[in-house]
Amino acid sequence: MIKFFRTIRQSLLVNGQTIKYLKYAFGEIVLVVIGILIALQINNWNEAQKQNRLEKSYYCRLLEDAENDKEQIWDFLDQCKARLKSSNQALRLLQRDKTLKEEIGIEFSKTIRAIYAELKVNNTAFEDLKSGSNLNIIKDKSIIKSLNNYFNKIETNKSIIKVNAEHALQIYDTQKDLFLNGRIEGLMSLDRLKDNMDPDVFNSVPLDKTGSINNEVKSELYNDMIHILTANARQLELLGFIMNENDVLIKILKPKCNRNIHE
Repeated sequence: MIKFFRTIRQSLLVNGQTIKYLKYAFGEIVLVVIGILIALQINNWNEAQKQNRLEKSYYCRLLEDAENDKEQIWDFLDQCKARLKSSNQALRLLQRDKTLKEEIGIEFSKTIRAIYAELKVNNTAFEDLKSGSNLNIIKDKSIIKSLNNYFNKIETNKSIIKVNAEHALQIYDTQKDLFLNGRIEGLMSLDRLKDNMDPDVFNSVPLDKTGSINNEVKSELYNDMIHILTANARQLELLGFIMNENDVLIKILKPKCNRNIHE
């Protein structure tokens, strides 16, 4: 093609058709410019398509993280509800005229089970998005605002949960004579002790499974149990707030994610 155009130009010059040559040369330049513009337009279109696919893939990754968070939050809610159930049962036992050590010991240990476990939100996609210039890929800046709001509120609620958990554990750990309040009987009922203590050691622990706690210890336990129940109730409330934030984020991200897109 280039050889063809060169032949035409040479022919015009040889024949002295300078004006025609200039017009032809100008036309050739225009064609080249148009070709470059078309190429740039195609390149820009391809780049825009690539950016759109990348943006939508981020929406799906963010949505997947949020959905994984939801599953984890449900687990934490279930654990908290189980602790509250044991807290109420422990108070119920303490309200009886006779509170057996083994019964109260078992329920009491359940009231703080996994209370200090940390909710670890999935922020891999968001951290990746914030790196470099990736943040500019998201055209809807309200999404970025929603993500920042989501993670900030979760961290705030997590810090409050941690304080309440520490308070509950402090109460649990500072109880005095564990043989008087049934804690020993409760601990010895756990499989992990049965499986890891040598039989002679396990069988030599002086248990009082049918014994009851005295009124003074009962009063102390009742007071402690109210505080622990309050901590669990507060944790349930905060987890509910976190779940609401998660629901809001998922509702925002779902319309943005097309899971049928393949890169």
